[in-house]
Amino acid sequence: MSDEEDDYMSDKYLSGDVRPSLIQQTNKKRQLAMEERKKEQTKRQKQESLARSGKIDQKALQESLNRPIEHQNKGFQMLARMGYKPGQALGRETTCTEVEKRLTEPIGINIKTDRGGLGRETALRDLKERQRQIHEQQLRKKLTGGDVVTVEEFRKRTQQRADERFAVAALKRCQLSCETLDTEHGLQEPDLKWFWPERLEISNEADDETVNDTPQVNVEPNDTSQEEDYTTAEKLEMLTSYLRTSYRFCYWCGIRYKDDDDFSANCPGDTRDDH
Repeated sequence: MSDEEDDYMSDKYLSGDVRPSLIQQTNKKRQLAMEERKKEQTKRQKQESLARSGKIDQKALQESLNRPIEHQNKGFQMLARMGYKPGQALGRETTCTEVEKRLTEPIGINIKTDRGGLGRETALRDLKERQRQIHEQQLRKKLTGGDVVTVEEFRKRTQQRADERFAVAALKRCQLSCETLDTEHGLQEPDLKWFWPERLEISNEADDETVNDTPQVNVEPNDTSQEEDYTTAEKLEMLTSYLRTSYRFCYWCGIRYKDDDDFSANCPGDTRDDH
């Protein structure tokens, strides 16, 4: 065979199909295998990066959820050895008099895309329930025309005014703690406007001829709740409860506990009187 003639056994005729099984050289096979592993690793790293940043490929996720479990899956093989067949329900079979409650499909999942903790969702649900209870109490007082003032009630209200003065100072310090913890977890604004300290903004417009020396409070409208109807003590109660459930932070202890066990073992309670 002359040098000018093409060698049909050379690697250049495999350039269109570079599967390792078609290549005889060990070094070439190893190189291709390493490239494949590098591509898979890069793809996996991209997926993990998107998951950490809260971005999810909804299309790929939905396709993955709609795809049935393959027969090569270890869990499927274990179920098959116990007599399971696709489409059947798991668990004890019901009799003719019992209602069929077994599931034939897995329970759906709810993807969490924000950076808030799991405890924060519970705290917000508790907060809404407390708001509802306060609104019911206020409506009940309006319908009954108010309570009859007795000596005992007068003493109670006197004590409430003293507690209100204490609650005003405590609420301001609690708002600072809430703002610090929320911003550490990536929140740009509070769930309720009075959860954070009130910020004052001075209006400075270029076309104004005079400067207004009085600071203006930037208040955003909120038509979903009635924060102005809450007393300071009620705000303090809701805010301390939010911090306890969201971040395991007890305002009365002044400590953020490291886990639930530490919280339940060392915190005496959720009110000022418990401390």
